[in-house]
Order: sequence, then C-alpha cells, then structure tokens
Amino acid sequence: MRKILTLVSAMAITGSLFAGGLVTNTNHSAYMVRMLSRQASTGVDAAYFNPAGLTKLADGFHFSLNNQTIGQTKTITNDYYFLTEKPTEYIGKVSAPFFPGIYAVYKTGKLAFSAGFNPIGGGGGAKYATGLPTFEKQISNLVPLLQTQLAPLDAGVQQVMGFNPDFNNVTGYDGAIFFEGSSIYFGYQANVSYAINDIISVAVGARYVTAKNTYQGYIKDVTINASPATPPAGYPASVPAPYVGSPGDYLRAIALTPYGTSQATSLNGSAALLDQATNVEADVVEEGSGFTPIISLNITPNDMFNISLKYEFKTNLELTTTVIDGKDAGGMFEDGGIKVADMPAMLSAGVGIRPSGKFYIAAGLNYYFDKSNDYDGSNDLEVEMIDKNFFEYSAGIEYALTKMLKISAGYSGTQTGVNDNYQSDQRYSLNTNTFGGGLGLTLSPMIDINLGGMWTMYQDGGKTSLSGMTGVPDVNETYDTETWVIAIGVDLHF
Repeated sequence: MRKILTLVSAMAITGSLFAGGLVTNTNHSAYMVRMLSRQASTGVDAAYFNPAGLTKLADGFHFSLNNQTIGQTKTITNDYYFLTEKPTEYIGKVSAPFFPGIYAVYKTGKLAFSAGFNPIGGGGGAKYATGLPTFEKQISNLVPLLQTQLAPLDAGVQQVMGFNPDFNNVTGYDGAIFFEGSSIYFGYQANVSYAINDIISVAVGARYVTAKNTYQGYIKDVTINASPATPPAGYPASVPAPYVGSPGDYLRAIALTPYGTSQATSLNGSAALLDQATNVEADVVEEGSGFTPIISLNITPNDMFNISLKYEFKTNLELTTTVIDGKDAGGMFEDGGIKVADMPAMLSAGVGIRPSGKFYIAAGLNYYFDKSNDYDGSNDLEVEMIDKNFFEYSAGIEYALTKMLKISAGYSGTQTGVNDNYQSDQRYSLNTNTFGGGLGLTLSPMIDINLGGMWTMYQDGGKTSLSGMTGVPDVNETYDTETWVIAIGVDLHF
C-alpha cells in the first residue's frame, strides 16, 4: 500500500520560458525579439549579450527599458493502461505578462560601466487544471492495487463459505487533481568594459542570481468504483453493489462484513494509509542565490565586421525548501531541505556585419555545458540523462527603410542533448524553431523604440517506458509546447 504514497513529486519547472539552455533564458531585450540574434550587440542591451561591445557606444549615459508578454501552452499525452481515458491529454498554461529587461550604461573614453536586470531563468507560472500523468497514474493504480490486495480474501471466503464475495472487482476511479507551479530566476549584473585599442575591447562582470520556485496543488476527492457480488442473506449493506466512494471507506466496509472480520486489522490499517495518500496537498517554496562570473571579448577589425565572445561561468545554486502550513505533498518535500539547482556554464559567440548603411546582418551561437552541470544534486542527470551539450544558433537581418524606421526578421533554433531518461511530464526538453520580426523606430537622437514579436515551435517529442506490471502494456507519452512573445523596448541616450 505504501507505493501509493508517491502521488506527488517536485516539478522541475525551472526550464527556460523561451530559448536558451535547459534552465536559461536568452530573450532579454525587445531588440533581440525582433532580430533573434544579439550576441554581437554594441547597443545598450550589450550589457547582457556582449559587455565588451559597450565601448562602441557614444560617451554618456544610456538606458534600455524592455518588457515582454509571454504565453506558452504545454501539451502532454499518456496512454497508461489503467487511465480512464487512453490516451489522456494534459494541458498546462503558462503566463508571463511581465518579463522585464533593464540596462544602464555609462561610457567615458575607453571605459564603460554597466548594470542589468532580467529574468535569467524561468519567468512564468504553469497551471495544470487536471494535474499531470505522474499524479493520475498513481491514482489509477488503485484499481490493480485493490484487486491484488483483495483477491486472497475472496479466495479465502470461497474456500470456507463456498461463496465468492468478489470484493476485488474494482473497476474504475475518479478524483480531483490540480497543480500550479512558478519559477523565476532574477539576474542582477554589473560589468566593467575597457577598449584596449580601436579593435579589441574586453569586459569582466558578475551576475547575482536569486532563485524562487513555488509549488501548489492537491489530490483529493478520490473515489473508486467497485461491483461486489450480489450478497447472500446476512450480507451487510455496508458494502453496496455497485460501490462508489473512497477507497479507505471501501476497505473499512469490507472489514465490517462477516467475511472481513478476520482481516479487520489489516484492512483498517490499509484504509488509513489510503486516506492519507489520496488526500495530498502541496504549498511549497524553494529559494536560493548564487554568483555567475562573466568575461567578454569584442573585436572590430573594420567598420563592416564586429565579432564577440562571452563566457559565463557555472552558477552554483542551492535552494532551501519552506513547507507552508505542513502541506508537504505527502512527505515529498522536507521543510528546511536543501536542493542543488546549478546553472551551467555558457559560451556565446556572435558576428555582426554591415555591408551597407541600410543593411545589418547578425549571427550567433550559445553553447551550454550541461554535461558537467549538476541540476539536482544527484550527479545522475549529466551522467545518465544528457548525451550532448545543448546549443542554440541564430541569424537575423535588419533593413533601414528610412532614417527613422527599420524593419527586421530573424530565426533561432536549438538542439537539445537530453535522452529519454531525462524526458518526463515533470521536465522535458525539445528542439525548437523560432521566428521573429519587428520594427525599430528612431524618434530622436535620444530615443529609440523597438517593437517585436516571435513564435516558437517545439518539435514533437515522446518516450516509451515499461509499465512495471506483468501483463500491462508499455506506456507511451508525448510532449509538445508552443510559445509566443510580444515585446516593447525604449532606449534612451544622454
């Protein structure tokens, strides 16, 4: 019976809301949304993308204020044998109406001092109105579990009384399942940039990361359907046929019958466990912080080309768990427990090309060192679940229609390196294709406005796993996600 106590587990919802690595966002300005490639930026948003490139700004103060509105739909299907409907579809809605990116730069001579703030990971909340396969599968297992537990009692009654009460004829289940989780990793970054000469600039910086995950959900109102045999004379009405009610009440009712008296202690004990396992509530917060050292190099060999390199060191993160009002999801969360949630090192490279005064072309690559990262403190993820490091590639083009108006478009793709051992309804990583576009408006020498939108399509993924039960078919599960973004940004120059 204790197997049913694994009803709820912590969700790894820390994944990136748009693109980037398994846990890292890279959509940090409206300019990026409309172009999709900013690794070689020499604008204000270079405070994140290319700190060494800030030495190309004019002397003075520069500010960039950005916000994105993001929506995401996650769809999971599962055909586990004991589910009421096969396959069952689970839909999660993610909403992030406020996704800011704020950058400030002071440039003087060969030096530039900058600061930035953005959601470096996560950034939204996911709501699953009907739970997840992990949750419902455990409830559905009540059917074979009770069938197995009650079959010996039926056999014993048959042997002694010549009558099979058919207590094990449990045919179905129902219940209310809900889960909502949010994840936000804020990054507070500061950099110092220096132009060694007209061609080469360097920068050093650091990012302070604060992480917060929240989990709220429940499993309650669980019932089973059972059809015991038509009772003979003297059969108490405590076990009606058919029966619809809680699994614990069903076992207690059987314990009251003449046939269940000898097993009353065992039946009542199992009933108590089922009461606990089928009434589970979670209200949990995980919080922690860490630092990310950053180095950057910018090379401008001539007026046409700009080349960038940036390396972000691994961020060591430990999250402390707080359980609110004792709602620990049936013991799955430990109040005061520590969870390792490191962010991997990343290498980015970019090139910007201006073949004429009206055209600008950019391309870039982000490479994440996932295989050497510890995501959950177990060291299993990188060894057994990740075959290759994650990488992201992008390209964009911009054309100046007039001195005031620019149009742009871009493409970004990702290649994940995880294998089937990583993929689950609680976390999955899929290859993506993203298309974006938008406008750049120069209202005056002091004010630039960026407007952008993008759509991310995720390649369908899935896995087949063993059911873990003799005679029960393998389980097929599929994953799909779609993401849209609308962004606006204002750059100010003084």
